[in-house]
Amino acid sequence: MAGSAHFAVGDESYNVITGNAVIKSAAKPVRDFICSEDFRCEALLISWRFLKANLPESDYNIVGTMAMLQNPVLPMHQTDMERCHKNFEDIRCRLEQPYHTFHAQVLRRAVETMIFDFYDIHARQTEQKIEGVSQPTRILQRFVGLLEEGLYKRERSVDYYASRLCITPKYLSECCIMVSGHTASHWIERYTTEEIVCQLQDRRKSFIDIAYDLNFSSPSYLSRYVSRTLGCSPSEYRRKLK
Repeated sequence: MAGSAHFAVGDESYNVITGNAVIKSAAKPVRDFICSEDFRCEALLISWRFLKANLPESDYNIVGTMAMLQNPVLPMHQTDMERCHKNFEDIRCRLEQPYHTFHAQVLRRAVETMIFDFYDIHARQTEQKIEGVSQPTRILQRFVGLLEEGLYKRERSVDYYASRLCITPKYLSECCIMVSGHTASHWIERYTTEEIVCQLQDRRKSFIDIAYDLNFSSPSYLSRYVSRTLGCSPSEYRRKLK
C-alpha cells in the first residue's frame, strides 16, 4: 500500500515497492525482512485446504501456482491495485457476516473473485492464454498439492507420486514438462531444497536433526544432496550466513 521492503525466501531475495503484490506459500517462511518507515500493507492468509477446494476451473490455477513458486512478487498498475484493495474489503466484509444464511458460499465467491483478478493481472503481464482445464494440468495440480502437503519431507521418488496419482512416472514428468517446463524431479528437488535452506538457517538444528526430519538415511547423504543442489556443504552454507 505504501513504502518499500526487502525479504528473502529460501536462497532468493526480493524487493517490493508500492503497488506490488506478494503471493507465496506459507510453507516457505520469509526471512531477513526489512521495510521502510512508511511501509504499509494488507495481508490475507488462506489455508492450502481452502484454496485447493475453491480454485477456479481454469488452466491458470496451475500457471499461477508455478509463477508463485518461481517469483512471488507481482507488480500491479494503479487500477489493478485498487481492484485488489476492493477484493480485500469484500472478503473482510464477508468474514464479518457469519449470520448470513449462505456465509460459506459468498465467502468462497469473494475469494474466487480475488484469485481470478490476480490471474487476470498475471495473464495480461505475461500474455498467457487461458484455456479449459487439460488433463496434464489436472495432474500437475494434484502433484503440486501432494508437495504442498509436505510429502516431499519423506518421499522424493517420482515413482511414489506417480503411484499416488495412478499414472506412470514417465507420464507424470511429461505432464510437468508440458505445463510448467520442468520435470517432476525438478519440483520435488525445489521443495526439498527450500526446506533444507530453511532448516539450515535455524542454527539450533544439528545436521543429524535435519537429516532425520527430511528422511535422509544419514547426515553424509544430506551433505551430498546439499552439495549437489546448493553447490556447497551444509557447514559451508551456514558459514556464509554469518
